Amino acid sequence: MLQLVVEKLTKNPDLIKRLKEGNLELAGVSEMEKAAVLDVFADNKSDQQLQAKNCYWQ
Repeated sequence: MLQLVVEKLTKNPDLIKRLKEGNLELAGVSEMEKAAVLDVFADNKSDQQLQAKNCYWQ
């Protein structure tokens, strides 16, 4: 399910903005999963953050 959420958000950047602003609900997604999705779409792209992102999907 998370893969579908990420795919949809990737195709619709306006939804990412709404999610970051707290104006979008992700039905069926826990707070932990929501935090992971927000982390994946975070603006800063440090190497450490990229390594952390990879662990969410393992």
